[in-house]
Amino acid sequence: MLPLWLDLVSRKAVVFGGGPVGRRKAIYLAQEAEVIVVSDTFDGDLPSSVRTVQGKAEDHLVSMVEWADLVVAATNDPNLNESIAREAERRGKWCNRADGISTFLIPSVVERERYKVAVSTEGRSPGMSRYLRKVLDERLDRRFDLMITLQEELREAAKEAVQSQKEREQRLWQVLDDERVWDLLEKDPQEARRLAHGIVVR
Repeated sequence: MLPLWLDLVSRKAVVFGGGPVGRRKAIYLAQEAEVIVVSDTFDGDLPSSVRTVQGKAEDHLVSMVEWADLVVAATNDPNLNESIAREAERRGKWCNRADGISTFLIPSVVERERYKVAVSTEGRSPGMSRYLRKVLDERLDRRFDLMITLQEELREAAKEAVQSQKEREQRLWQVLDDERVWDLLEKDPQEARRLAHGIVVR
């Protein structure tokens, strides 16, 4: 499988299963997509943007899969999840299964102000995905956000000062590889900025 960033604004997703797993996946997808959760019971609150259909998944399977762009099979019945996945495949829809082979996966995500990092073990160990997210969450401090802001500024300056794209990339990388800049990002941002500009625009 290949990792991709997808723009799900104006896309539709149906989640079959109102338990903890289905709820978590619905909340994740609802950050951008229009989401409907189909279940006879619901475990916990859902965001107001998420619509619910109360009833058996079998009764809504065909219509909901036809409606959706993305399908999530997160019921506690493996046979039902298999039926959902087969219907999604028949209609050419991507399907995420909580208990089996999927055509798209929902990763563990570390999110900061200026970037996101997604981790997946491709279904081999959901626990390990969460553990890796925890490790990254502890180690990715505020300096990475500050460096992205600085790099954006430096790219614009480099476009005016350096004609060669290859040379621009090399100079921007020199900033990323300079421990002095990293050390100063929080301690003395202005000095970090001065030092970085001296590397890129010289």
